[in-house]
Amino acid sequence: MDESDGDQLKLVLKKINDLSICTFASVFLIFVQSVLGSGLGGFTGTVSRFTSDPMAAGTGGITLFHNSSTNSYAQNPASNAFINDRSFNAGMVQLSLDRFIYSVNAGAPLPPTAYLGVGIVAAGTKNIEARDSRGYQAGDMSDTEMTYLVSFSNRFSEKLAFGLSLKLLTRKFTSDDDWLDLKASGFGAGLGILFKPRSTSTFALAVKDWNSSYKWKTQDLFERGSSYQDEFPVSLAWGWHEKLKLFSVAVEHDHYFIGADIFRGALMWNGIKNLSLKTGMSYEDEIIIPGFSARYELSINQGPAMHIDLGITSGVKGEGLRNYIGWGVIF
Repeated sequence: MDESDGDQLKLVLKKINDLSICTFASVFLIFVQSVLGSGLGGFTGTVSRFTSDPMAAGTGGITLFHNSSTNSYAQNPASNAFINDRSFNAGMVQLSLDRFIYSVNAGAPLPPTAYLGVGIVAAGTKNIEARDSRGYQAGDMSDTEMTYLVSFSNRFSEKLAFGLSLKLLTRKFTSDDDWLDLKASGFGAGLGILFKPRSTSTFALAVKDWNSSYKWKTQDLFERGSSYQDEFPVSLAWGWHEKLKLFSVAVEHDHYFIGADIFRGALMWNGIKNLSLKTGMSYEDEIIIPGFSARYELSINQGPAMHIDLGITSGVKGEGLRNYIGWGVIF
């Protein structure tokens, strides 16, 4: 790939991440802005920062504890170390303007003290109206990100657990007119610690998206192809969860090493049999995003315990609401 091709590819990726309205429709701009900034807008890895399950929608996006997110295994691999049940969860996020996020995961204990979690997160945008450098329509585009996850945790005592997560990343831009077929792939990892100083308190610490990146394959895009690496912003997150009889409170702080921070807080209530309610908020880029979620537990004919999750959060200005629905079983 000669220098002019390399400059062209970097320009394409910069427009993708910065969401140049000259190239993509405003829907794509809203998609990345909705992850929110705090200096994070324009950086790749949107799906890893987006609240992607209904339980987390009601906790302000707290993902360090197993009872604050069904996808906690991916963000803090130590979060499930004290669980003794097998589980399966599936969920989706209803977003405006042809955006989508789907997730599915399963977990099982590995005697005597370990836990294994696996899952898939699919996200992207359909029907993106593309335009060429002259402003003419160039057909519709689709952006699809797939994350394949596996996490392993082990408790070393009744107070301390460690975890490791690995992820395979793929991303693809395609057009209905076949003028663009841009692919990328990569690997990433995460580390987590869970510490229980007393039975009602839990401290969590996690390194997220370590070494995560997309390596773009340009062999089919240019005459002489090469590769370009687009790195995810790495973050260090810590959180505290405290049980207060019928209530629980949780906080989380995510510090990104690009100089950005996200603060989250939640209040959880379990005062009615089979029903739990959560409300919380995140503070990102000087904007408060509130959310609410509910879980109802049920079983059919003395079968395994199932639950239905519903959640809702506000989006950024002009986006509207984000609606979440999920289903799971514990057995």
